[in-house]
Amino acid sequence: MTFTVYENAVFHTLDPHNPTASALVADEGRIRFLGSVGEAREFAPQARRIDLGGAHAMPGLADSHIHTAQFALRQAEVDLSPASSSSEAVALVAQRVAQLEPGDSTSWIFGGRWNHRAWDQTELPDRHELDAATGSHPTALHHSDLHTYWLNSAALAYLGIDAATPDPVGGTIVRDTSGSATGILLEAAGFNAGRALEEVTRDALAKLLPSALRTLVRQGITSIHDIDGMDAWDAFSDLHERRELPLRVNKIMPVAVLDHIIEQGVRSGQGDPWLRRGGVKIFSDGSLSSGTCLMHAPYGHSRSEGLAVTAPEELNRLVKLANHNGLSAAVHAIGDRAVSNALDAFELAAQNRTSLPAASNRIEHVQHIARRDLPRLAASGALACMQPASCTSDIELVDSLLGDHDVLSYAWGSILDAGGAVSFSSDAPVEGTNPFHGLHAGTTRQRPNGFPAGGWQPEEILTRSQALHAAATSHTRATGEQHLKGTLETGKLADFIVVDRDPVSCTPLELHSTHTLMTVIDGRIHWSD
Repeated sequence: MTFTVYENAVFHTLDPHNPTASALVADEGRIRFLGSVGEAREFAPQARRIDLGGAHAMPGLADSHIHTAQFALRQAEVDLSPASSSSEAVALVAQRVAQLEPGDSTSWIFGGRWNHRAWDQTELPDRHELDAATGSHPTALHHSDLHTYWLNSAALAYLGIDAATPDPVGGTIVRDTSGSATGILLEAAGFNAGRALEEVTRDALAKLLPSALRTLVRQGITSIHDIDGMDAWDAFSDLHERRELPLRVNKIMPVAVLDHIIEQGVRSGQGDPWLRRGGVKIFSDGSLSSGTCLMHAPYGHSRSEGLAVTAPEELNRLVKLANHNGLSAAVHAIGDRAVSNALDAFELAAQNRTSLPAASNRIEHVQHIARRDLPRLAASGALACMQPASCTSDIELVDSLLGDHDVLSYAWGSILDAGGAVSFSSDAPVEGTNPFHGLHAGTTRQRPNGFPAGGWQPEEILTRSQALHAAATSHTRATGEQHLKGTLETGKLADFIVVDRDPVSCTPLELHSTHTLMTVIDGRIHWSD
């Protein structure tokens, strides 16, 4: 055995039976001992010892909902977030076109993070503006919420979209008065385009993914639940085969491949502690910012109830098909009716179930939930996978569009009080990946500048302990790995981080500024400042 003793630290284990220790002994990727420095040295007298200098340590953090491929690819994209109008966005794209090699007339231009709701004029843009700047370069620009694409004519032609192309189920190809596609693709239409473009970006993803994963490791993230397509699975698998995967991955798979993976015998939980198969992602609705999240009552200027991206009957069928074949379901549900539909599907699938997935079902986002559904969520055993940073980003949007609704928004406290389970995540690149920013939002419901005073809907604020478990522990419920990670206990994986302050007792603003000094995965140092 080759023991390593990490000593002279305050280990916050998140294990209520043994909440702190000053030394941890690791061997072959597992925690072999937790206790005092003297006890650890007695347990492993010949071990390599690493002095942590009195710092604080805690279990490695998880990002349980991240679009890793899109997060990686954004390194090569045009960042449109500074734009305050469509013309400013087009100007940024034109700058990228000007940087291309002379004579290059067909290279793709990718960009993202435009948000028409933040523009001076909030109308959706169209392809004609892009065409003037991009010419023959196919151009695809995703909205900041990842539910809408803005394409130019060359990209529409590549995808085979014209006036005769029908809207896909659960999506919209926006058209002008003549019936021609404007270049805006909503929900399923945009998701279909994204899948078609995976082949275009596959080589770039393989090149950019390693550095993106190392960024997460530096931030203290030791496990992720990836929510992107099968191109990401291929890239993760390639890194894993070369033993170059720097953190642990649970890969959620798109529902488009459900029949295929059932035929292959794929089941949730297959794999090893580094790379596992997760559940199947199914869209119940869209997003609030696009006006497509599905609510029980009309909202916004259009007074629409939103969009069922997957009709309830089909959602029921897909969840049952997945669950009965050993695959958990990860249902995207932002609106309160979408959450109700997801819970209906879980309950129906549980009836006369002959096969049980290795991990629980989950609902992605749960941004808005009806009070009556809180006990149903708890009874279903499903994990509410939520994004605390989105809460503080969306304060004005929610107040504006749903201010007259009797609905709970970002109801982490209410879900836990009802007996449910909440896991924190980023939804990157929708939000940033720094997990301590999410912890700050979860424990204050404020932005770093202190707005709003007392926190937005403060009854939903989490205690520090609840938030730390949401960031480090709860995600294991969705992977069936409660026995492996999430807390620091003897026998579990030696995944932990060393930080520059006490994460349990520091002030909320100090929590936001917490810096990771060291990331240890499998007992080995993967990052050190």
